[in-house]
Amino acid sequence: MTKKIKVAVLFGGCSDEYSVSLHSAAGVLRALDPQRYEIILIGIDRKGDWFLTSASPAEIEADQWHQPENQRLQLTLARSRFELKTASNQPIDVDVFFPVLHGRNGEDGSLQGMFELFHIPFVGCGLDASLLGMDKALSHQLAQQHGIEVSPFQVFNSAELDQKRSQIQRLKLPCFVKPARGGSSIGITKITAWKELDSACAAAAKHDSRILIEEAVVGEEIGCSVLETAEGLVLGAVDRIHLNSDFFDYEEKYVDTHAEVECPAPLPDFISEQMRRMALKLWEIHHCHGLVRVDCFLTGDQRIVFNEINTLPGMTATSRYPRMMGQAGITFEMILDTLIDEALRRSAKWTA
Repeated sequence: MTKKIKVAVLFGGCSDEYSVSLHSAAGVLRALDPQRYEIILIGIDRKGDWFLTSASPAEIEADQWHQPENQRLQLTLARSRFELKTASNQPIDVDVFFPVLHGRNGEDGSLQGMFELFHIPFVGCGLDASLLGMDKALSHQLAQQHGIEVSPFQVFNSAELDQKRSQIQRLKLPCFVKPARGGSSIGITKITAWKELDSACAAAAKHDSRILIEEAVVGEEIGCSVLETAEGLVLGAVDRIHLNSDFFDYEEKYVDTHAEVECPAPLPDFISEQMRRMALKLWEIHHCHGLVRVDCFLTGDQRIVFNEINTLPGMTATSRYPRMMGQAGITFEMILDTLIDEALRRSAKWTA
């Protein structure tokens, strides 16, 4: 009998997107094949402490995973050595880590950098792509340098607002004010008058000291998924979002989920092909691995304007990424198998 691969699924985290992670982790756990994998569940609480847990996907989804019997884990980091042990000094043997962590301290390169430093196999993008994907200003600047259109924007430290005000107000209203490093549309405000700027910046500053303000793009939101396989990159279907509100905010995504997502989107072939080419270009210049979802705007005059690259998109069975890949004939279960296989294949090169 083939030995099972020991997969440590990490979820939770000290991030604004803690609850989003719980839903994604539950989706991943339901789809991982128990005949192929020995699953090690590691929950990270809002303080950043790691715990070994045996919670069910439903308990994780309901944020009821943190039970008294959970064992706090200890990480030992020393030169060329990484150890994960329980409080009773019992080692935890892991073949590959699967971080299902959205937002800061999990998706932003911090965890990925640790894994890379110690040559630990892990699923998804590495330090550089994760950092760039989380920092929208850096990502936009990189895209601009490679001839990809982005909406006009300004980025500044929250303490510099008064100093940067005249420069900011050269942008055309309406604008979106958002944390420069964040996701799931948390902390974003649409402003239509400059008198709203201070309160919008204060809302964004609760989540990040760096603030991005960009001109609103009139158009529809479209996206494309990319999956790395042993045979090369596979592209999912291009989708399109019809909104009930001004933008695809947190409520639309996770609470009042009535936004209509068309997948595949009934777009002209040349638009879908242009979106796919842009997704591949963004994958390349961000140095991605594993998976990403690229989100853009399609304007009335059929220009595609880059919005953001998600290095860990939502991972429930009904999330946009699995739906896009499903249209390419790749099931959610196949996505997870491919991600784990690619993580192990990539790590084998480190020790070759």
